Amino acid sequence: MSEKFIGYFRLVDACALAGCPVCRCVEQDGRRQLAAIMHEQVNDPDTRRRLHASRGFCNWHTWMLLEAPDAKSGAAILYEDLIRVFLHRVRRLRDRAPSFRARAVAGLIRRRLAPVVVELQRRRKACPVCTWCGEAETGYLLTLLRFVDDPQFARAYAKSDGICAPHLLAAVEMGAGTQGLACLLDRALATWDELRRDLDRFVSKHDYRNEESFTEAEATSYQRAFEMLSGRRGVWGNDVHGPPQRALLGARLPSTEGAGTETGIERDVFEHGKLELRVRELTEQLAEALSRAAALHYRLSRVAEDRNALELNLAGERGANELAMRTIGDLRAENMRLRAELSARRDAATTQST
Repeated sequence: MSEKFIGYFRLVDACALAGCPVCRCVEQDGRRQLAAIMHEQVNDPDTRRRLHASRGFCNWHTWMLLEAPDAKSGAAILYEDLIRVFLHRVRRLRDRAPSFRARAVAGLIRRRLAPVVVELQRRRKACPVCTWCGEAETGYLLTLLRFVDDPQFARAYAKSDGICAPHLLAAVEMGAGTQGLACLLDRALATWDELRRDLDRFVSKHDYRNEESFTEAEATSYQRAFEMLSGRRGVWGNDVHGPPQRALLGARLPSTEGAGTETGIERDVFEHGKLELRVRELTEQLAEALSRAAALHYRLSRVAEDRNALELNLAGERGANELAMRTIGDLRAENMRLRAELSARRDAATTQST
């Protein structure tokens, strides 16, 4: 049995939740990567360069920033820089209007000259968080294909809604001819057939003559169908501005068709995939450890500040206590002096009366 990585256990946990487990893992990885950027990489030069090349994050991950904890300050720093660069490019566009001659030449060759800022938009790089999620997505699909027959994973997957159609087709491309894909397709057919029956019962029970109540599976069938065919909201984007661009790496598992044992090349491909997956997971663990260390460092600085404040307060209290003790001593001495003076006057008065 192959070694189980952190991605395996994340898939198992995601199977206990509604919807496609791969979509959910990809979404969660995006949130973790955004949090790491906001907390650790806001002032990193390489991060700034990547964001300049992609003109910030994509629409999905940009709005996801509103849900990231303690990300407002870091997001403001990054987007102030991005808007400053964009304003500079637009000002150059405004100040460099094409001359009459340039317009005439463009008309002659019947070709519209695209401004630099527009050309940069056409050639912009992919959102860096989408790139990270695409690599993680490939790892999850490879893990799914490799461990679909694993008893622990099989029990968890049997309780899930199954993977969505886009991820199933991606798994078909990666694992063509493998035993894992055959098993995955069998389970997908069973899950989708049950969903189709729930949809059919949901529709039939809308008849006015029906007196049966909806089951929970029937009541949520159309929502589950949305995710099964289109994937989780946001993960697969839309086609308004062109077909969705996916960041899948196109990794493939070695085929088992027509071969009793894996060849040396197949073993190398699989081992290479394992190493790449391990490197990605170790990198992710390092990012999480750095995030925890930064949080602990912040807490330690707050504790140090509190300690300094307490020491200052304690020193002030000690000074006040010493002042109070001196005042008490002075008052006692004054009280004794007054008592002695009063006693002397009484003795003098008694002597005179006798």
